[in-house]
Amino acid sequence: MAVGMTSDGGGRRPLKRRPRKLVVPDVNGLLLRDAQIVLAQAGFQPAQPRYVEAYEAENTVVGQEPMRGLLVNSDAPIELQVAKPSWLRFLPQIYQVEGSEGELLQGLLWIFQHGHDSVRHKIEEMVRIFRPLEAPATFLPWLASWIALHLEDDWEEEKKRRWLRYAPALYNIRGTRLALEKLLEIYVGVKPQIFENEWPDEAFRAGVTSDIGITSTILPPMNLNNCFIVELPLSPDDVDEDQLIRIHRVIRAEKPAHCSYYLRFRKAAAADDTRPLMIIGVDAVGVWDD
Repeated sequence: MAVGMTSDGGGRRPLKRRPRKLVVPDVNGLLLRDAQIVLAQAGFQPAQPRYVEAYEAENTVVGQEPMRGLLVNSDAPIELQVAKPSWLRFLPQIYQVEGSEGELLQGLLWIFQHGHDSVRHKIEEMVRIFRPLEAPATFLPWLASWIALHLEDDWEEEKKRRWLRYAPALYNIRGTRLALEKLLEIYVGVKPQIFENEWPDEAFRAGVTSDIGITSTILPPMNLNNCFIVELPLSPDDVDEDQLIRIHRVIRAEKPAHCSYYLRFRKAAAADDTRPLMIIGVDAVGVWDD
């Protein structure tokens, strides 16, 4: 439904959105839990239960207000009468009296039963907090902290839940090439290629296999047994600064601590597009290409 505009003399402001009109479904005979699901699927807010003495099974809906079939606003409060044995039966016989006094005492006990059942319901549903596909969205970062997992704020909720469900299975192979490929694929959206025991710059002998500043770079000694290259099938222009930081964060968190890595893009710039790695005065020591 479109939102209209109105003017109050100082500017234009949006009109308040009107609630939709919905038909109240029939939930009589359902368990309270199932009735709440039916109402939610129909577009209504959670109903307010009210306990009553009835012959039906406990927690069965025996009445509803508004009645089924009525056309009401989607934000209209709905009350469900739910069969529930009263705590009055657990009191001594002297308190189980009929008339106004009994009704007053029973009504007072209903208040405590509602409070008790609401707490019990939360305790019984607590197991849902630990299930990635069922936990409330506000608990997802807390679940992620249990397994040292970082959830990005701009991820959709569905992706966060899928990530939480899948990530623990990777801990059995953590530190391997397969685990790093899977994690980067989830974070970046493309499958990387990892080359183990490789490094983009080879060792050299000056004047024999390479020339300083032309075919070589000055770096600390590298042990190829502890090196690997991560190659993404992207162009550097396809990755913004925030995403690049995420990629490095994932690699550093998942790689073995003693290993060094090199990140490169498959769709790199032209080979002749070089820039100095280090400039001393006017001479360049080491030149690399993107």
